Amino acid sequence: MQTIGDRLEEARKHKGVSLREAAEATKIRGEYISAFESNSFDINLPEIYIRGFLRNYANFLKLNGTQILTDYDALASGEPVFSSGPKREGQTESYGRMDLGENRGAGAAESPKSAPLESEEPQERRRESTFGAYEALDKGVYLKVGAIVAGGLVAVFLLVSAVLWVIRSDPEETAGAGANAEQPGGQEFFLIARDTISEVRVTEVDTGLELYEGSLEAGDRQRLIRNGPVDIYFSNGEHLRIEHEGSRFRVGGSGEGRARFDL
Repeated sequence: MQTIGDRLEEARKHKGVSLREAAEATKIRGEYISAFESNSFDINLPEIYIRGFLRNYANFLKLNGTQILTDYDALASGEPVFSSGPKREGQTESYGRMDLGENRGAGAAESPKSAPLESEEPQERRRESTFGAYEALDKGVYLKVGAIVAGGLVAVFLLVSAVLWVIRSDPEETAGAGANAEQPGGQEFFLIARDTISEVRVTEVDTGLELYEGSLEAGDRQRLIRNGPVDIYFSNGEHLRIEHEGSRFRVGGSGEGRARFDL
């Protein structure tokens, strides 16, 4: 089975481009591309950039970027592979335990049945003892039921409180917290669609990281975080606006085009 690096290198050579040409086309450093093709992913970059570079490079080579990332995740997880080969030194085997009970075969001696003993207690005393046992059992049941009901009420209260908190929170503020967690110190901006835009692609110029790819419907407001200038490709420029620090900017003219945003 081919490794990730073998597939990348084979696809690049089939495309007929050199490492330098691939680096210029994808804005990814040649040393990173060479490391990927050598199955060397331990490079001095944050994990989000490694995944972004892998996906962008795979898309450039017309490979399935999602499958490449899936294989990368499986490689990085380091899950053990179990086999039926010989045991390693010091390894022990563990067998399950099966309880057979007292009857262990036809030849086993049966335990003699004990004859019931007649109680010497008066009948009235036996009745009082039985009533006391039932009373103790009822108290235990009541305590368990009470504990279950109390736990259920607490769970319902916590669930309702969480739902109310989500409803009252600002959705844009919540979404922004996740984006900032991915790229700390980045700058926030928004893509505004005045009408349907079939395709928009936003890529960081310095890193080649793809921040967004897809379509936008009329009225959509897509929040993004960038580190440095970005290249924006669009299919319907007359409908696309950029919002930055409360100001909106028109991206381009009508039809398909590309623009660079660096404020």
